[in-house]
Amino acid sequence: MSWKPAHTTELFSCTLIFLGGMTGSILRFIAGEMFSSLPGTLFVNTLGSFCMGIFMYESIYIGRFSRQARMLAGVGFLGGFTTFSTLAVISVQQPPAVSAAYFFLTLACGLGGIFAGRSFIILVRRP
Repeated sequence: MSWKPAHTTELFSCTLIFLGGMTGSILRFIAGEMFSSLPGTLFVNTLGSFCMGIFMYESIYIGRFSRQARMLAGVGFLGGFTTFSTLAVISVQQPPAVSAAYFFLTLACGLGGIFAGRSFIILVRRP
């Protein structure tokens, strides 16, 4: 069974996601080299959540970004940049109390980032 996109636009969207994901993954690797594991992962996931909040709510409140821009930056780049899979690996390598605290801190910062991105877009939208 082979996968064939129904339209050229789907193939283009997949290409944008690929390019964004590749770029986001490389920047995530660079961030991992610059920061130690726990704070670096927390920072990347929080920043990525903030940016995702911007992309999610920008399309609702403002609508300046095209669907292609959201595919490239939101799905591709931020999908590759954020690293919730690394969260799982780091969590199992820590003592149980540190693991639980880090896990919930990351979730709280991620949700906080989404809401902060939403608030930013709402502020920008106002005349």
